[in-house]
Amino acid sequence: MRKNIKCKIILINMFLIILFSIVIFITKKYIYEKGENLLYIEEQKNNNGEITEGNSNTCTNISDTMKVIAIPKKEIASNITDWNLILINKNNKIPENYEVILSDIENNKVDSRIAEALKNMLADARKEGLNPIICSGYRTESKQIQLYNNKIKQYVNSGYSNEKARELASYWVAIPDTSEHQIGLAVDIVSKSYQVLNDKQEETEVQKWLIENSYKYGFILRYPTDKKEITMINYEPWHYRYVGIENANYMKKYNICLEEYNDYLKQFEQNLV
Repeated sequence: MRKNIKCKIILINMFLIILFSIVIFITKKYIYEKGENLLYIEEQKNNNGEITEGNSNTCTNISDTMKVIAIPKKEIASNITDWNLILINKNNKIPENYEVILSDIENNKVDSRIAEALKNMLADARKEGLNPIICSGYRTESKQIQLYNNKIKQYVNSGYSNEKARELASYWVAIPDTSEHQIGLAVDIVSKSYQVLNDKQEETEVQKWLIENSYKYGFILRYPTDKKEITMINYEPWHYRYVGIENANYMKKYNICLEEYNDYLKQFEQNLV
């Protein structure tokens, strides 16, 4: 009797799995035929229950942790190899022999190709009576090493092991050769009235304006609070990255970060959707 019940349960589970697969297939086929692309961002949990980034090119199962974005093909004309979309993070180091031509702007340096857009954004913010200040632009490798090591020392002095200190530091200061500051496409902007780099920065009028308007000039808030599991960097309401006006508009509209956008472009170019 128990054996029969067990067999029935197995058969029912198999039936549900097959049915679920058919539903997914039909749904994807319908959307594709409507001329739309799907961006799959699957969040998976590791053995510790922590959320990690899943494989964005697969859709093996649907659950509450999977985010599916349907995006019309016609909205995107960018290429993943465009200079302003280069992805630099813990998994993507700065290419060897990467060269950047710099321009001076308010006692800092940035990639010359973003200087005009940055000047315009700051000028328009000031027209609104705000006082944004660039506290960091382009950084040399040696400067990034110095900042990273200083952060490690802070954690070590707080009682953490050297290994743990390195791990924690990497969520606040990018590991050398994985920082967007080293390619001149990122700037840290703060309010003149509040220049501390912490979460309270988002409460300043400067950040409220930038978060709402930076995309109009081609900049994105690079490390949003709801994307920490994907960017692998803690929330930084002062770090802005240039990606171009079209791309910034797109990411703002669909609330996706550069990693997600990068995955979408890969799928699009490889005809995976």
